Amino acid sequence: MRRTDPIRMHSEEATAHSQAAETAVEPTRTWLLEGADDHQAMADAARLGDYYYDELED
Repeated sequence: MRRTDPIRMHSEEATAHSQAAETAVEPTRTWLLEGADDHQAMADAARLGDYYYDELED
């Protein structure tokens, strides 16, 4: 897998979670926002080279 794939994947997931949270009610809204933050952190780490997709594969 190319290095840009996890960046794109996690960025898209962060966006999807954030958009879904706009219309969600609690506690789902909080869960979605936390997921968006997690995915954005993983995208940022991948962008900096501190995260590699194969680390998730068992």
